Amino acid sequence: MLGIEGPPKHKGSTLPASLNQWGNLPATMIKALLQTDSDYVYTFLRIIAGIIIFPYGMQKLFGWFSAPAFAPPGLKGSLEQLKATKVPKFIAWLVIIGQSFGSIALISGFLGRSAGGGLFIVFSGALIAQQPDGWTLNWFGTKKGEGVEYFILLLSLLLVIVLKGSGALSVDFWLTR
Repeated sequence: MLGIEGPPKHKGSTLPASLNQWGNLPATMIKALLQTDSDYVYTFLRIIAGIIIFPYGMQKLFGWFSAPAFAPPGLKGSLEQLKATKVPKFIAWLVIIGQSFGSIALISGFLGRSAGGGLFIVFSGALIAQQPDGWTLNWFGTKKGEGVEYFILLLSLLLVIVLKGSGALSVDFWLTR
């Protein structure tokens, strides 16, 4: 009319653009989390990491794959063992849930970056706990605990998943195409 139209409007919104600067942020964040390369190498690494972690989670949650020297099987035994190592109960629950559902998320390729990031934190804590026992695993039963070489390898796999995504054969890849 007189050349006065007011502040510019954000497309699809009744709010002025200056007030709706975060309009597509949730969708953008979700897309960034799901984004992945279509490379089968990342698929292979993700599935291997999930298969490695799966027994840890299921042993802690359900008592599957139980090792008698480890702890009594199941949730109660896992919580007691983590409590004995002075891990707060809230963190113990996060470890159990992270290893259980994070491994399944890795195997299926659903929210692989998030699962990989969470498991990276869990296994970084395990690395720090095992650090006094040196580099190598306790192959001959002569050390008090295990070394950190295993955790370095697993953390390397998880870091690739966090940086590159779930790969070609994944729910993430299917959702973003």
